[in-house]
Amino acid sequence: MKVLLANLHKYVGYSGGIEHVLSRMASALKDRNYEVSVVMADEKEGFPFYPLPDGVELYNLFHMKGMKAIQVGTFDMIMREVTRAFSKEGARNRNYEILLKGKKALQKVLEETEPDVIVSFREPTGRLLLDCISTKIPVISMLHNDPDEIFLHSPKEEKSALKKSRYIQALMPSFIGKAEKYLDYDHFVYIPNAVNIPDLVADPGQDRDVHVITNVGRVTGRTKRQHLLVEAFSLIARDSPDWQVHIWGDTYDKAYVTALKSLIKKKGLTDRVFLKGTTKDMKGVWEGTDIFAFPSHHEGFPLALSEAMGVGIPAVGYKSCSSVNELIKSDVNGYLVEEGPEPFSKALAALMKDEELRRKLGKGARESMESFRPEVVWNSWDELLQKAAK
Repeated sequence: MKVLLANLHKYVGYSGGIEHVLSRMASALKDRNYEVSVVMADEKEGFPFYPLPDGVELYNLFHMKGMKAIQVGTFDMIMREVTRAFSKEGARNRNYEILLKGKKALQKVLEETEPDVIVSFREPTGRLLLDCISTKIPVISMLHNDPDEIFLHSPKEEKSALKKSRYIQALMPSFIGKAEKYLDYDHFVYIPNAVNIPDLVADPGQDRDVHVITNVGRVTGRTKRQHLLVEAFSLIARDSPDWQVHIWGDTYDKAYVTALKSLIKKKGLTDRVFLKGTTKDMKGVWEGTDIFAFPSHHEGFPLALSEAMGVGIPAVGYKSCSSVNELIKSDVNGYLVEEGPEPFSKALAALMKDEELRRKLGKGARESMESFRPEVVWNSWDELLQKAAK
């Protein structure tokens, strides 16, 4: 079977969660003898941060062979950001107008790859496929976030297009009920992300000269909220001189990164809290981690959190955060707390002072990720692809 993975978004060197999932899916399907192609849309030319396996053809709509390169002008970008200040829905329509520049290129990709099924990774991608092009190829649309976050400011045309999907995949069972508030649709399917657990069993209770609280994710205030971790740690740092905070992730949100660095300096934590950037050596990160801290506002299915738990690291997150509040179970594999720095700091402090508690909850974390192992998840995708192609 031929499968096209469509993520019409910037992709070159981009280390987002969706791009990580796409890389894993391409590898898993290739291993199961699918013929896999990938299409994205990026002004840059180059390679993805998360590699694709040999034999997977990668198409960039903005740089197609035999076609003139598509440029996203400064005017387009300025108008999108001006629109965003007044209307998130309007900004999404502006983004879609930019994607429309790649319509002919996308048609060419479909002609060349002749997929039996298309897996769409973002809602604007589905809109282009199902509404603008009106493809007859079965499309499985993935929802990579809490539907309340996806659809609250979603254009009506986007929602209407998604209803033409053969199936819509949700990352949590609870997300199906949420999505049904926005879409009159009968073919939702629950499949979580696969948790690729490194060949490692962490020991978060071991004796170290320096203990580490780790956060992994894009460094951005709207979603990941690393500033709350800094504020929480500042409340307990003086009593725990052998502890540090390591924040890993893409720092493309320059305004937030600048504000975060200022906060770290203001709190006197420049030698205790470190922005580490991106890495492909996650095994090394987990080996040095004692607690995983995840103060996100909302999530779809957080890969970093699930991987940390999968190797046996206890986690702290907020009760209000979708997905996180279904993965973390207090006193079983970590702690869920109320909003704010102080509750977060108390949960961190409880784990920081008790190595046996970290070991106990770390063991619970590892056990709770068993149902998300790759073989379980990719078997579900295998079944869904076969059904969609019929």
